[in-house]
Amino acid sequence: MKALDSRNVLAVGTNGKIIHWQGGSSWPVEDSGTTAPLWCVDAANESRCFTGGGTGANGVFMMGWSNTKPTWYLAEGSTAWGFSEYISVQNPNDDTVNVDITYMTGGGALNGGSITMPPSSQATINPASVVSNQDFSALVVCREGLMIAADRTMSWTGTGAPSPEGHSSVGVPFPNKTWYLPEGSSQWGFETWLLIQNPNNYEATCQVTYMVENGTPVVKEKKVPANSRKTFAMVDDIGAKDASIQVVSNLPVIPERSMYRNNKREGTDSIGTIAPAADYYLAEGTTAWGFTTYVLVQNPNPTPTDVTLTFNTPDGAKVQPAFTMQGNTRKTIRVNDIKPANGYPIDVSNTDLSTEVHGTQPIIAERSMYWGAGTPLGEAAHDSIGMGTPDIGFMLPDGDTSNGRETWALVQNPNNVDVTIMVMYMTPTGIGDTAFNDVVPKNSRKTYNMSEKLANSRGSIFVLCETSGAMIMVERAMYWNNRGAGTGTIGTGIE
Repeated sequence: MKALDSRNVLAVGTNGKIIHWQGGSSWPVEDSGTTAPLWCVDAANESRCFTGGGTGANGVFMMGWSNTKPTWYLAEGSTAWGFSEYISVQNPNDDTVNVDITYMTGGGALNGGSITMPPSSQATINPASVVSNQDFSALVVCREGLMIAADRTMSWTGTGAPSPEGHSSVGVPFPNKTWYLPEGSSQWGFETWLLIQNPNNYEATCQVTYMVENGTPVVKEKKVPANSRKTFAMVDDIGAKDASIQVVSNLPVIPERSMYRNNKREGTDSIGTIAPAADYYLAEGTTAWGFTTYVLVQNPNPTPTDVTLTFNTPDGAKVQPAFTMQGNTRKTIRVNDIKPANGYPIDVSNTDLSTEVHGTQPIIAERSMYWGAGTPLGEAAHDSIGMGTPDIGFMLPDGDTSNGRETWALVQNPNNVDVTIMVMYMTPTGIGDTAFNDVVPKNSRKTYNMSEKLANSRGSIFVLCETSGAMIMVERAMYWNNRGAGTGTIGTGIE
């Protein structure tokens, strides 16, 4: 075991496991790249760590390990069924980097080529030139081992829809054996799909547990071939129900979850998380401007858990009374309904907000938003998993203010003090990057319109908290076709 400081502790053990405590009640598992037993760990800092282990007389080895996030996995992806896709990559470094792309298809891995990115820049990748008319996952790697970030956006036009819709998600920096996805429904007209990416050279066996709202858990076994992606329909496993998902695999994998409704007129997607936590943070959310916001809470514990929601509004924190969730279940909260007229002691109607979700045991939280019902363009939606730990800074690879697109950065300050932040927009060339500072009041949320600083351009977003000892949470929302469609996703923390 190695303690780097008061919020960074590393430990190693059997099956190549490296666990990394960063505050809170969970110990997330990092990918070591081996299944051999590890028996020592040392580190100069949290970005440069070394482990030793192995078996037998010649089995001793030393292995470098870094959490600088040079590798990104994107489980969902398709250029078939009427879908188009692009991948956004962000290089926040002061150096030029080379990025390699691999696509994992039903027939195995395909080389997606390489790109060179200038310092402080964004790149856009079109997978269709390599993987046309098929489903796939993607692996994005910085050849120099420096920090990058990647996310993926898919768009399509539903049957009879007057406007294309889309969904997006940031990737994940490593596979893991256990994942949680709070949102999911196969009723109310929804179809839900579980996408599992297996980057290993062997078949993965996954136990998929559906934690049903107001019901009992259902467990199904799924097989995913080596270096491939498979798709599973929730309705085939549990019928018409609302449910969260837990994936437990014998090999490290990466799942995502996609949902569609109204003949695919609307759709959402999100990665899962490996880390239940006592507190979860959701930066985006509003009950104004024609939006309806839902918070989905997953209790993966076998026993009941008391849950409290705190809404960070422009008027400060508003705390909802606690409610109890039974073990291994899912709870849906329609945030627009929280007002005195419906028997609540607080009012969060007609306001922008972020949400903190606290459990007496570790939980997971996600947020879905819908808008446009009853309009000529029809209802649209976006969604994102939350995060169990805020960070000092975030990268958000995708952003666009051209061709009628709006891009917004949502910054949540869950601290009891005001914080100063720096917001930076990184262009495709790295030339013309722009940055500014602002103050986000304590226990509140602020929204930043990219077009005010970077007009008619693509660009990544970088947000840094400059107040010592404070951490923030950041998401990105994008809209187009006069808000007839939109996407949303969390960013990735820089620590």
